[in-house]
Amino acid sequence: MECEIGWNCWIANYVDHARDETAKDYACGEQTYNGHKGTDFMIRNFRDMQGGVLVRSALDGVVVGIRDRMKDIDFRKLPKEQIANKECGNGVRIDHGEGWFTQYCHLRKNSVRVKKGDGVKQGDILGFVGNSGRAMFPHLHFKVEYADPKSGKRRGAIVDPFVGIARKDACRAGDEALWSKSVMDALPYRSVEIFDMGFSASQPKYDGLVEGLYDDETLSVRSPRLFLWGRFLHVKKGDRLTYVIKGPGGAEILNYSNVIEKDQSYRTLHAGVRRPALYWEEGTYYGYIKLVRADENGGRIYESEAAISLR
Repeated sequence: MECEIGWNCWIANYVDHARDETAKDYACGEQTYNGHKGTDFMIRNFRDMQGGVLVRSALDGVVVGIRDRMKDIDFRKLPKEQIANKECGNGVRIDHGEGWFTQYCHLRKNSVRVKKGDGVKQGDILGFVGNSGRAMFPHLHFKVEYADPKSGKRRGAIVDPFVGIARKDACRAGDEALWSKSVMDALPYRSVEIFDMGFSASQPKYDGLVEGLYDDETLSVRSPRLFLWGRFLHVKKGDRLTYVIKGPGGAEILNYSNVIEKDQSYRTLHAGVRRPALYWEEGTYYGYIKLVRADENGGRIYESEAAISLR
């Protein structure tokens, strides 16, 4: 994907390495789900999706399959039969030779730039990130397969690019990972992410956050309330979240904390304060979100901040 990890795209899920009904990623964490066969690279919201985030071929190869006509919509809003056997949504499948295949799923409707039989080079544009198929939010599901060429199979075993075909030690990246060193360096394993935050004048709703409806840089001084919201990946039971809003003079107008009650792969949370007078004081307001996670090393702190202008 043509994006910057940690800035406008994030890894939401890794390949599942567990052999039973549990789910474990390559680092023995839980940033995956049972049976997940690829790496999910998510973008912030539908607004970014409509702006266009390019998906490029990982290697040279030949296109052996595409789909390009499915809607970009949360699959939970569709009848099950509409996505049956089409969970990948709009996608591209490439044969790289010598038993290697890659697949690129959930692409944006009508964005696929290649057709079956086309030869592609590494870096060629395949399409745009979308929300088609079995998807709840805009992301790219990137899958790698390997089949021994002698077997003649068109479908192979799933290969985690963070591991490679085999590894000596569990719970870490493989010595023969498929990513280049520069890519591995750009994809550090993070236990939790505050991947999006901002302000709103009304209580933020899940659908609105996914759509990107609360990205205003300016709000009215007449707004009855001021909310600070955050979106998180992989929160855990016991994580402590603190929300702070400071006014133009630096004084705190909100300081709110709560503790996460259960593990969740995706979570949205917000805190708000009522307008203290007829109008808010004009100027820039700053919001801070801090997540504290207890661990064997005594705890880690994750922080993010945002600003909004009230006029």
